[in-house]
Amino acid sequence: MKISKIYKEIDGILNKLDFEKLWKGFKRYNFALYNDEIVCFGDNCIAVDNRFLGNTAIDYNGEKIAIWKVSAKDFENLNVLASNIVHEMFHAFQFENNESRFPNDLKGLNKAFDIEYYGMKKQEGILLVNAIKTDNMKLRISELEKIITLREKRAELYRDSTEYEFSIETVEGTAEYVGTKALKNIDKEEYEKRIHKYMEMIVDNKMIFDTRRYSYFYGTLLLILVDSLNIKLSQEIENNDKTIMENLMGMVNNGKGIGDISIGLDLDLEEGLNKYKKNILMKFEKFNDKKRENHPGIYKIIGYDPMNMYKLENKILHEHCVNIYDNSTEKTLFINGPVITIYNKDESQIIDYLI
Repeated sequence: MKISKIYKEIDGILNKLDFEKLWKGFKRYNFALYNDEIVCFGDNCIAVDNRFLGNTAIDYNGEKIAIWKVSAKDFENLNVLASNIVHEMFHAFQFENNESRFPNDLKGLNKAFDIEYYGMKKQEGILLVNAIKTDNMKLRISELEKIITLREKRAELYRDSTEYEFSIETVEGTAEYVGTKALKNIDKEEYEKRIHKYMEMIVDNKMIFDTRRYSYFYGTLLLILVDSLNIKLSQEIENNDKTIMENLMGMVNNGKGIGDISIGLDLDLEEGLNKYKKNILMKFEKFNDKKRENHPGIYKIIGYDPMNMYKLENKILHEHCVNIYDNSTEKTLFINGPVITIYNKDESQIIDYLI
C-alpha cells in the first residue's frame, strides 16, 4: 500500500475525532508519514532527510507536526496507527504549550540496580492491575492509596530513578493515554486489546527493567484509573512543574493508615535483574570485539534514540544513532549506530566517541 494512500485513510479516521474531548485545549496537528525513501504530506511527497527520525513531533517549516515512520506492521490496523499518530500530535501540543517536565534520558540511564527497587515497582504494577480490574470503587481507591504509599517510599530511597519514571509517565504516559482514548473512540475492540496488553506488561519480569517503555504503559493505565475514580487532575501544561504522580500525591491519601505493604521475595524478578545487568555488559563487550576508532574532542549531545541506549560507567552505547554538536568545527554530526559516547567526570560534555 502506498504511503500517500495510507495517509488519506488515516486523515479520514482523524477527522472523526473530537480532539478537545481527549485533553483540554488539544487540537489536531498536521502530520507526515515516511519510510527510508520518501516523506508524504497527503499527495505531496518529498525525499526523506535526517529531520525525519523516529516517531515524534518536530518543527517543520515553522510549524509543529507529528511524524511516523511506516512499517509493514502498521498496515495491519490503520485504526491503531491513527491512535499512534494522535500520541505524536500530543507531543506537538506539549511543545507548543512549553512543556517543562521532559525526562532527562541521559541521567535516567543511572538507574537503580537493587532488587528492592524493582520489588516495589512490581508491587505497584500488581496494585494498578487489581484496581483497574475490580468494579469495587472502594477497592480501587484503596489500591491507589497503596500505590502512592509505595511510590513515596521508593522516591525516598531511590529519588533520581523514581522521579525519572514520574517524568516519563507525565510526558510520554500522558501522550499514550490520549492516543489510547482516541483508539477507544475509533476501535473499541482494539482499545480493549491494548488495555489488556498493557496490564500484562506492567507485571512482566522483563519489561519492568525497560524503564522508558514500562512508564508509557504504567502512565496510561494510571490515568485511566484516575478517570474511573473521577479524580480531576490538572490538564494545564504551561507553567506546571508537577508530574502526574506528584499531583496525585497532593490529592489522594497516601494510605499510611492501611499498614505495611508486603513485598515478597520474587526469585524470577531477581533472576531477571541479573540477566538484564549481564545483557548490558554483553552489549558493550560485543561492541568492543571489533576494532574501533576514537574521536577525542568536546561535543554536546543534541539528539538520540532514547529506546536504544545503555550506560556503563562514563560510556553510553547508542545502538541506533546519535546526533552531536562538535564545538571545534561548530557543526552537527549525525552518526549511525552502534556508537559509544564517552563523558567527562560530571557528564556535562562528551569528550570522545567510538565508531
